[in-house]
Amino acid sequence: MTTSPAQDFLKPRLLALVSEAEKAGLATDVTVAVLMDLLDTLYFGPDIDAESEGEDR
Repeated sequence: MTTSPAQDFLKPRLLALVSEAEKAGLATDVTVAVLMDLLDTLYFGPDIDAESEGEDR
């Protein structure tokens, strides 16, 4: 257990994801690089367009 609840929550899931990717034939370094790229390029904030149109997402 760490001093960060977020790390305690996310670390096991990330380790499982990397392990699953390895079983699917992806190298660990490739998996980590793609995850970092996705985190750097995806937007996790509210969808402004959907909110302005009154859509639920």
